[in-house]
Amino acid sequence: MSSIDYSHTPSFEQDKEPMIDDDVFNVLIIVLYVVALGIICLFGIIFNAINIYVFFKQGFKDTVNITLFSLAVSDMGNVVTLLWMSVCFNPLFAKSVLPMVYYDLSYITSGWPHTIFARISSLITVFVTFERCLCIALPLKVKAIITPRRTIYVIVSIYIGVAACAVPAFYSVSLGPKHDSEVNMTMLGIVYTANGVFIEGISLYISSVSQVASFISVIVFTVILVQNLLIKSRWRKSSSSSAKQESLSNRDMKVVKMVLSIAVIFIVGLSPSVANIFTILAVPEFNYYGEYHQIYLILWAISFLLVTTNSAVNIFVYYYMSSKFKEILDETLKKVRGKCCA
Repeated sequence: MSSIDYSHTPSFEQDKEPMIDDDVFNVLIIVLYVVALGIICLFGIIFNAINIYVFFKQGFKDTVNITLFSLAVSDMGNVVTLLWMSVCFNPLFAKSVLPMVYYDLSYITSGWPHTIFARISSLITVFVTFERCLCIALPLKVKAIITPRRTIYVIVSIYIGVAACAVPAFYSVSLGPKHDSEVNMTMLGIVYTANGVFIEGISLYISSVSQVASFISVIVFTVILVQNLLIKSRWRKSSSSSAKQESLSNRDMKVVKMVLSIAVIFIVGLSPSVANIFTILAVPEFNYYGEYHQIYLILWAISFLLVTTNSAVNIFVYYYMSSKFKEILDETLKKVRGKCCA
């Protein structure tokens, strides 16, 4: 079986020498997209399936449970779509199907679906950090302001709103036959409708603004949370609260610390993606088919790896910071071991 040339870029004439040697670039693509991304995505699917199950078992009477369950669902969408991207970049897959531009196949069937779930996860993270800010700032009023019903409305609105913003992209782009002059054959690839590039650009712009705004919002709410957490901690040490108030405060503080951990992981995992967005805006040729397509693909691979890791590791935060989550998961694992050993 002949090797796949990952340096080949359809519909773009490469007049200049590539910035990275083709053989090195091919190896990097396989290591980053196929091996590393595929492995992390598999773990992410398992971990998020566990998160979804545990939060479902906990019920939806608590607003935090509703939000974290919804976050686990969107994170599952994240890792599933990126696993499909990993499959599309696999040379064995590229050689086993009809002649097609696998970059284009991945772009339509994985790239945009992943973008939808990634933006949903970002906005849900903004909401949960905002909710915890209210909990700390207005502890006596927050339950009246953010009810389970209103939380469900917000989450559903986020899902529908983000999906609606991506509709122009799916309308403007499709897979169809197109002639590739470099290999002198017709292959399945991206075909744009009339004004398709402009229409897709609208979705790209909305998506980019949403991502950057979510990133900045989470940073702001995280700083506010830390400040309020420090203030509340000093106040608790100097006040003479009742045991009941102390217990409630301890529970709230645990939730705040858990949300803070999720927010910090989110900020670290999303930083390269935000940097890529600003680079795309600043450097016209830094895009899918531009002069710097090799750097573009490698940097986005690193971003995908961090985003996937962010979607996968929340289970450890929940397990070590939520006694209820730990209790349900431990009981479930005991039952599973019992059935396996029976």
